[in-house]
Amino acid sequence: MTTYTVSYDLNREKDYALLLDELRRLDGVRTQASFWLVAVNNTAKELHDHLKGFVDSDDALWVSEVTSNKHYSNAKKGTNNFLATYPPQR
Repeated sequence: MTTYTVSYDLNREKDYALLLDELRRLDGVRTQASFWLVAVNNTAKELHDHLKGFVDSDDALWVSEVTSNKHYSNAKKGTNNFLATYPPQR
């Protein structure tokens, strides 16, 4: 499995429960307000294209692979356990 970051800026006042539910269904962990970690057997493009179905066309969506060259602080609960379970592959 490859670990990815998923970040988004949602522009419209709308219920985005479907996006959040999908990120949870993928066993993602929220590390910041609009920033998640997700581990899947897909490419970044495949994950991005899948998640685009849960946001509006004017919303920003970013998917990027997590590498071992990462640093973070004050992430939400569960971040360390997630990265221990799904460590970066490179």
